[in-house]
Amino acid sequence: MRVAVDIGGTFTDAVVIDDDGNTRTAKALTTPKHLYDGVLSALDQLGVDWTRLDSITNGTTAGLNAFLERRGARVALLTTWGFRDVYELGRANRPDMYNVRYRPPTPLVPRRSIYEVDERMAPDGSVVLELAEEAIHELAPRLARDYDAVAVCFLHSYANPAHEHRVAELLRSADRSLSVVCSSDVAPEWREYERTSTTAIAAYVAPIVDSYLKELEEQTAERGMRGSLRVMQSNGGVMSAGSARRKPIQTLFSGPVGGTIACLSVANDLIEETAATRLICVDMGGTSFDMSLVVDGRADVELESELQRHPVLAPTVAIHTIGAGGGSIGHTAGGGLRVGPRSAGAVPGPACYGSGGTEPTITDANLHLGRLPGSTRLAGGMAIDKAAAEQSLTAVAESLGMDELGLAAGMVAVADSTMANAIREITVMRGIDPRDFILVAFGGAGPLHATSLADELDLDTVVVPVNPGVLSAYGMLQTDTRHDAVQSFYVRVADLTAEALEAALSDLEERARLMVKEDGFDDHAITLEPSADLRYSGQEYTVTLPLDTSNGMEALIEGVSDQFAEAHNVRYGHSNPGEAVEFVNLRMAAFGGMTRPRPQALPTGDVPSPTGTERTWFGDTWFETPVYQRFGLPGAAEIKGPAIVLEDACTTLVPPNWTARVSDHGHLVLNRS
Repeated sequence: MRVAVDIGGTFTDAVVIDDDGNTRTAKALTTPKHLYDGVLSALDQLGVDWTRLDSITNGTTAGLNAFLERRGARVALLTTWGFRDVYELGRANRPDMYNVRYRPPTPLVPRRSIYEVDERMAPDGSVVLELAEEAIHELAPRLARDYDAVAVCFLHSYANPAHEHRVAELLRSADRSLSVVCSSDVAPEWREYERTSTTAIAAYVAPIVDSYLKELEEQTAERGMRGSLRVMQSNGGVMSAGSARRKPIQTLFSGPVGGTIACLSVANDLIEETAATRLICVDMGGTSFDMSLVVDGRADVELESELQRHPVLAPTVAIHTIGAGGGSIGHTAGGGLRVGPRSAGAVPGPACYGSGGTEPTITDANLHLGRLPGSTRLAGGMAIDKAAAEQSLTAVAESLGMDELGLAAGMVAVADSTMANAIREITVMRGIDPRDFILVAFGGAGPLHATSLADELDLDTVVVPVNPGVLSAYGMLQTDTRHDAVQSFYVRVADLTAEALEAALSDLEERARLMVKEDGFDDHAITLEPSADLRYSGQEYTVTLPLDTSNGMEALIEGVSDQFAEAHNVRYGHSNPGEAVEFVNLRMAAFGGMTRPRPQALPTGDVPSPTGTERTWFGDTWFETPVYQRFGLPGAAEIKGPAIVLEDACTTLVPPNWTARVSDHGHLVLNRS
């Protein structure tokens, strides 16, 4: 048996799956002070035999929350003599050019905590100035006394990490409790500011991630677990808990990424029925609304991203998040109605939870509109209070001169518009037509709003996967172990020899294989995907191309310039044939293959009778809406709207002009009538 757990802002989701493909799910309220309490509560609801668990895969928000709330570690930064101000200076570009009140991001490490070290590497990795080890011995006691973590980022350490690794060795020998993060381990790439920023973030969250994983390992071991603890990565793969401690930067977006990976599995299930190779994946939970794209059957992965304007050099599935979830609070501002980004979260939660919340949320609005049936049970059986939801709406409604119905409908409309505009930012604003995509909606609240988003974006098809309320956790069981290795490789294509390229790729392959082997995989279970960052000579930024080595290095070199020109044209709308092209970085993604149970086909049959009806508001009138239990729907069953499909962790809304059909594998495919 394998288990996956996804920690959200409001709920912690858990999924267990056995070798036959049978699954069970559970939800528990997230416990912000001690995240592992919510994890263990969800696992206890599953009723698993701890001694039979092969592994637990965890999508953790420990590091991300620490960063967002600015409660990370006290960090010192060691850098090469003369480069103390690199981190604070950053870049000169201004994302908001005409904003006179613009302020650059505040560094995580203040200048007083940045220390210069006598050492110097050349761009080719040769030693210009030997490391002054005595200075490190003298500095170590002060660092151990005043800081929780140390970020080490020396000039050109991507070409030769020897000095960084020696400093880490000296500091750890002086105090084993001190977390030391080297830039050559987390971001061995060119660009000093971006590399320093990535290392500083990694050091900032490292003690938090380490403490959380240690506590979770101890708690699960006490319950008799003998299997391994794994962590979902931002790049779409999983890694061991030990690897996560060494590379905490890869845990920042681990929760939302699981949903995108699950969508790849859903697309494979539906490829014949819907030709689903382009997906807009939306995860609406209690606190946030996460969006990602699947293009031509592959998740959209960025090699550089930003976290509150702090650059991060690490492969990351492109997840875009806004503050719009079931717990988003409706309020007035400037005489108008606003929804979010402030959320009621898990504590006190929406008013209808009965846990002390008094402000109206999207969940309260959906309940008042009859879109969320009053019989719904949340998080393992928690009843919801319709009277409390109505009471929370009253105060805000009166301040705007409207009734509770008008406020609830307005809150839902504002939230839908906000989410649709966010989807346009990752599609239309990048030259992508969203009408070429299928919307896959999941999360506890996603299927409630899916058809409204489709109407706003003029999409004809919506898919609500099996177990949508816990899909991110389910996706963690569908992904392979993954590790990425990168090596700077500056050379023009015209000057490159097959021998040099083969030697560089072989070295990178050995490093990537070793990382996957450390997570318990044999050579026969490891697959490799090489790629390279290329640019026109003199350009600042690069385009990443997969490298096809099947026909030999000479053939690869001969065709790479044309492939780059084509990719550059797709990315930027133009290319410069004949211009000199150069390599910047070589990359190697190594995968440890995980066994996946085959999806089970549902038996067909007649549509069962509704289990009840709900008075639901659509548009400008009330409808008597039949309510169906999803677990009772057979394969190929078709339901015409209006209808509500209810399940343990999620509610799907089918408006009057939509039809829902159950696929062979149990996914709900909604089409506009």
